[in-house]
Amino acid sequence: MDRHTSFITAPFITTPFLRHISQKILLSTTLFISASSLFSPLAQAEPNTARVISAGAAITEIINALGAEQQLIAVDVTSKTLVADNMPKVGYHRQLSAESLIALAPTRIIGSDEMGPPKTLTLLKQSGIEVDIVNGGETVSDLLHRIDQVAALTQHSQQAQQLKQTITTTVKTIKQNNSHQTQPKKVLFLMIHDGRPISVAGKNTTADSIITLAGAINPAAAVVANYKPVSTEAILQMQPDIILLSNRTTASIKDMAQLIKKMPVLEATPAAKNNAIAVIDGTALIGGLGIHSINEAMRLNHIFYPQS
Repeated sequence: MDRHTSFITAPFITTPFLRHISQKILLSTTLFISASSLFSPLAQAEPNTARVISAGAAITEIINALGAEQQLIAVDVTSKTLVADNMPKVGYHRQLSAESLIALAPTRIIGSDEMGPPKTLTLLKQSGIEVDIVNGGETVSDLLHRIDQVAALTQHSQQAQQLKQTITTTVKTIKQNNSHQTQPKKVLFLMIHDGRPISVAGKNTTADSIITLAGAINPAAAVVANYKPVSTEAILQMQPDIILLSNRTTASIKDMAQLIKKMPVLEATPAAKNNAIAVIDGTALIGGLGIHSINEAMRLNHIFYPQS
């Protein structure tokens, strides 16, 4: 932030003594303001020499929440909605190009264990760039640990305490809402991509963590781990009350009728009978449980249980 200091000088200084006193006062005032600005919070927040590339939306949102966004020089495409339009984008965090990253002259690249490919990371390290892989887990504890890691790397550890407290308070509020539910809803997340089999989100996924935080039951967690296709019989046994889709999927599948056309087995589920589809922002599913994931869990909690 630019700082401008203006001074008002007396136009009617008629003697050498008064001119001398006026100059002394002006000099003292200038020195005081210059020195005090060095210790102001705004001065301490000035960008340092770090040049950081964030490879993953969950990382970028933490950097922003810590107030360290001035260190960012580029992000991957999953973070494009979290930064200014003119911020350089370096591609998808799983498919990074060493040449394009090195050309930006970063001092550090921060990402989750999804960042890659390994060959790119090796080339970056050989070029003298710090490559930091931080926690990418699916629990609230994992998120709090990741915040500490990113805070240490960006030298914002003091800000991390307040951020972690905010997240802890939000999770506590969701759990209090959930304590009133006697019959949790069964919510099934479907991952739908053209040209690939439809997959469900099992245990050890961010989708499962969000569903659970939102006070619902993920029936797929008892059947599979990660994102995997399952049989028609398995879907029928799950009998989901609500189908959860990403906003990317709902851009092409607008309603339950279109979903059933693509996956006919769903017609025999309570979700189809009640026309119950919920939508989640897909960026909340990338790079482990993140800040946006917590916010989505809060929002979905009110959708699953409108009276809570």
